[in-house]
Amino acid sequence: METEHEKMLQTAINQMKQQGYRIIRLDHRTIPDAIAINDKEIIAMESETSSSGVWLSRRKLEDSQYDAEIIITRPLDAHYFEPKVYYEVLKLLKEGNSYRETKRLVIEKFQLESLSIATIHNWLRGKCKPPII
Repeated sequence: METEHEKMLQTAINQMKQQGYRIIRLDHRTIPDAIAINDKEIIAMESETSSSGVWLSRRKLEDSQYDAEIIITRPLDAHYFEPKVYYEVLKLLKEGNSYRETKRLVIEKFQLESLSIATIHNWLRGKCKPPII
């Protein structure tokens, strides 16, 4: 069974091949996962499924011998990060709604797949905000 990491990497490899690059796959325990080569440059390719792991991959590739680095990540799921959802959550909580009621109302209003109570709690306590805000 192919992992998400492998699928993301293979998609990127296929795109690089279409652009005329030759690809060298490396051992799965190393960074980078692959190297793309053409007449002008050598590019390191690293697939990262964890958003917290991106900065670690970036640090490991700093001061490398490659001309460029590509870190392949999951696409941003924007509906979780829309400012209007964040502000609606804060408004509903200020009106006295419980976390569960706020979650239900926001999911219905914005037709979200999910919104965790932990996220609502973190927004209310100021521990985090959506990246766009």
